[in-house]
Amino acid sequence: MKNVYEIFEEVSKTNSKNEKMQILRNNATYALKNVLKGTFDPNISFVFDKIPEYKPSDAPPGLGYSSIHQELGRVYLFEQNSPKVSPSLTMKRKEEILIQMLESLEKREAEVFANMLLKKQRVKGLTYNLVKETFPDLL
Repeated sequence: MKNVYEIFEEVSKTNSKNEKMQILRNNATYALKNVLKGTFDPNISFVFDKIPEYKPSDAPPGLGYSSIHQELGRVYLFEQNSPKVSPSLTMKRKEEILIQMLESLEKREAEVFANMLLKKQRVKGLTYNLVKETFPDLL
């Protein structure tokens, strides 16, 4: 199974819309689909407009302490007005949790996760329309 950033690299290297769609479909993992949903779904907004400073992991690929797949289960902590989040969870604590999460991920996975929270993946050719056409039920 490829990391989300590896899939994004493949998408950015092709100019063909059909090839981009095929790459996404061939790698339609839980992690990829949830990153795309978090990034492009207009009904989802996050509490961060910038990512707090953190120390990127120096773990080699595949050997990070955690994975984006695992950490996506806690992304609700950062959603605006999430009913699952206790009102007593302060913004300061959310930042602390996010820093811990990002530092536990491989450097490139952390970038993908952080960019999802900012709603900007910065992947050439990866657009709302492409994702909507590739996965019509996702957005």
